[in-house]
Amino acid sequence: MVLQRAPQKSIVWGYSDTENVSIILTINAQVYQTKSFSSNENIWSITLDAESNEGPFELVATQIFSNRSKKSISLRDILFGDVWLCSGQSNMEMSVQKIFNGSIEIANAGKYPKIRLFTVEKRQSIQPEDELLGITLNWSIASVESVGSIYTSAVCWIYGRMIHVELDDHRPIGLIHTSWSESSIELWSPPEVFKDCHMLM
Repeated sequence: MVLQRAPQKSIVWGYSDTENVSIILTINAQVYQTKSFSSNENIWSITLDAESNEGPFELVATQIFSNRSKKSISLRDILFGDVWLCSGQSNMEMSVQKIFNGSIEIANAGKYPKIRLFTVEKRQSIQPEDELLGITLNWSIASVESVGSIYTSAVCWIYGRMIHVELDDHRPIGLIHTSWSESSIELWSPPEVFKDCHMLM
């Protein structure tokens, strides 16, 4: 996975098993602490310090319960770089497989291990959601398999690859693909927009 590099600050959040649980998060020798709250569905959130070092790092989040027992999860190979959201309709959704010279792009994908790919599953909801309803391609290092997946956007991939190559520091690039062919603009708009415009959905 890729988190946003400095000067921006990345936010890490999650759910605890019960309310008012102490959460300790460690990454790059930094230690952060917070608590989950029952008023917010046991959600906890921590804003990391701005990070200029690209990593890779391991992130460990630990729940500490009232009986002093602990439960930890870890995420490895985390990079800090630039994260891009690739969204749209059919032009953005078209996979690398379907473009001119797509086979060359796929064959060369392994040359860019600091580019990471993620694709959101197409799932509808009639209300805003706190988290994704599904994932079709979990965070993956650029490779023949990931770039050659039907779920990897050609526009997104080529854009990210070109940025990675052209920038002097060849920083890590995170590409989050969330497009839906032939979807209407109304489906991408929050409920407040329709209320303000006196429209019904």
